[in-house]
Amino acid sequence: MTEAGAAEQDGFTADDDGLHPPSDDFYETETFWFSFFVPERALGAWLYASVRQNAGLTSGGLWIWDDAGPNPWDAPFYENFSHLKPPTEKASGRLEFPTGMSVDVREPGMSYGLAYDDRDRVRVNLGFEGLERPVPLRSGAPPYPRASHYDQTGHVTGTVVLDGERIDVDCYAMRDRSWGPRTERGYRRVGYTWAAGPETSLLTFTAPGDEAEETVHSGYVRRDGELARIAGGTRVVSRDPGTGWVTGIDLEVVDELGRTTRGQAEAVSRLILPGSTTVCTNTALTWTVEAQQLHGEDQDVWPLRELRSRSRHT
Repeated sequence: MTEAGAAEQDGFTADDDGLHPPSDDFYETETFWFSFFVPERALGAWLYASVRQNAGLTSGGLWIWDDAGPNPWDAPFYENFSHLKPPTEKASGRLEFPTGMSVDVREPGMSYGLAYDDRDRVRVNLGFEGLERPVPLRSGAPPYPRASHYDQTGHVTGTVVLDGERIDVDCYAMRDRSWGPRTERGYRRVGYTWAAGPETSLLTFTAPGDEAEETVHSGYVRRDGELARIAGGTRVVSRDPGTGWVTGIDLEVVDELGRTTRGQAEAVSRLILPGSTTVCTNTALTWTVEAQQLHGEDQDVWPLRELRSRSRHT
């Protein structure tokens, strides 16, 4: 399948860059996520916003972590709001969020200007240039069976000024978008793993269990100038025996073009991101994928009750 075909089959349009008319479901939710990295400093970061139009609320913010420690208070910058006003949409294709984040659409689905201003410690000015067209998750596929969702890797460049220090950003990273009902209960474990570089994009979804080897149930690969969805594969996860944190990943997937892609990743730094009934540990990774050196991330989502049970038996 071509990149354009993957998007057109699932109905991506330029309107999907903005807020969608909500259904009458109270829990209707829109999310906007852009990641970026400074690998030489073991630094990872998210720009993130979650909008509940029916509730009239925006949550999210900016978090920047390094290898100093995994907790939010260890991070160089952590700001995660819960109950702010809705964002403002401008006619120019600009979204302004009350967190301090803004997104300017330069080219629908492909090019964005990103900013964040906390009015105190941090100023972010970045550009995102897509490496492939947005790739929608097929309708009904986990982990978002009732929501629309797409993923895309891109080249991210620009600057961060944090506590007066200028940090240059030039990396390949992932973004995603989703819209649909999203409650704060009922989550299952999720493994969301990706790698990105100028010639290669790799994304896998898994539903982790008790075994180290997991089945890849969806995702996509871009390599050799062609994008294809993943038909199957395995992900073997190494974990710290004490904390359970992801320390390494061995991956092998086959896509719908019949290509096999193999990769190995090692953890660089991580941030524990608490939710209402879940915990997501974001781990920055260094990858070797088919002899290419790439960077990426693993998002390791646990329901709190399962994480507590695991911790009590280690």
